[in-house]
Amino acid sequence: MMLSDILQIIALSALVFFPLGYLVQRYLSPRYQYWKNRLLRPRYLKSDGVWVRDDAESQADK
Repeated sequence: MMLSDILQIIALSALVFFPLGYLVQRYLSPRYQYWKNRLLRPRYLKSDGVWVRDDAESQADK
């Protein structure tokens, strides 16, 4: 197998697998997100409200 054959195989596989991967990602992404949210714990903090400093009024007046 020569170098040009290897380069042709790499180019052909790139032409096939990049668009195929893009289509599969768009198709499977909502399902993957659903199961990830159902099975794994959240990695973010849920908002409980807004924190307000005690001296917020005094800084607004200045």
